[in-house]
Amino acid sequence: MKVSSIECQRLKKLIRKGSGSCLIVDCRPYFSFSASSIRGSLNVNLNSVVVRRARGGPVPIQFVIPDPGAQCRLRDGVISLVVAVDDRTPHWQKIKKDSAAQIVISTLLDVSSGAKICFLKGGYESFHSQYPELCTELKVSSMDGSEPEKAYEKLATGHKPAYDQGQPAEILPFLFLGSAYHASRQDYLKDLHITALLNVSQRATDHFKGQGHYKWIPVEDSHTADISSHFKEAIEFIDCVRQGGGKVLVHCEAGISRSPTICMAYIMKTKKMCLEDAFDFIKQRRSLISPNFGFMGQLLQYESEALSTAPRTPDALRKRDGVSFLSEDFSLNQNYEGSVFAFPASFRTPVPLQTSVNPITLSSSITTSP
Repeated sequence: MKVSSIECQRLKKLIRKGSGSCLIVDCRPYFSFSASSIRGSLNVNLNSVVVRRARGGPVPIQFVIPDPGAQCRLRDGVISLVVAVDDRTPHWQKIKKDSAAQIVISTLLDVSSGAKICFLKGGYESFHSQYPELCTELKVSSMDGSEPEKAYEKLATGHKPAYDQGQPAEILPFLFLGSAYHASRQDYLKDLHITALLNVSQRATDHFKGQGHYKWIPVEDSHTADISSHFKEAIEFIDCVRQGGGKVLVHCEAGISRSPTICMAYIMKTKKMCLEDAFDFIKQRRSLISPNFGFMGQLLQYESEALSTAPRTPDALRKRDGVSFLSEDFSLNQNYEGSVFAFPASFRTPVPLQTSVNPITLSSSITTSP
């Protein structure tokens, strides 16, 4: 099957026709997609680690089409046309070899059963310039000048960022992962019986104080930020809540980078799980997680400490058809196919981390309701 290019005008007609036989796959980074996207499009679930590992080749379909319903429609032949969209590439033959768009096209060619694969000429920028009325728009408001996890304000349309959709994700029966918005929703916390919050961001919150256990660990979402120095206190806090019969929500701003990093560290340490399996386990439950590269490097260094009391074998650490857990806390779909990734050798040696935060200011408070 060959790839062909499609004009913006042709895509406009397909969108307005609304037959459901066309699937638009946006290959741009998550935050670019969240800020502005073609109406009805789906964003790929590719982080920098998966992109580097794939090297332009195919990856498991859930990374390209994260929506299970769309996967079924593609598999059943309901979708007859898939359109890949990047930023501005003029023609599919100009796509960079190791780009997300190349991975998307390679994957679709590998798994598609009869659907035509097309690439949008000129990408999203061209389409948006011609048909802005067919695009969703969100104004970006930065929490501070250095924070990549930006907060997206709602417009009159009431559109909400993908990371705020639904309730927090249950990682373990006592451990939940979500965004700052989730932490502010008292109805969510009540429904899930959450009794504690662990806030891993640069902004403290007051809405939960006095109602349960609350801990704030100030961390910037930057590849130079030192998050690993807080693993121990975060793990101890989560365990304290668990031992008391409570449930804790770990959150940052968007629940994409910092809080998933803390959850991975907790699982690696308490369940003696390697980083690769911990990443897959959490991603299955909250698919849009994407810790920054610096955090992944720190987790890799932490892996040896976390697994120091458990024997490690290649078969146990690289099992790809499903992860076998002895604890009743875990239950994975046996058909789940996890991601595979490797880090450069430079991450095997200590990397100096820059931090301008005085350790004294990192002392976090815990308040308990009577």
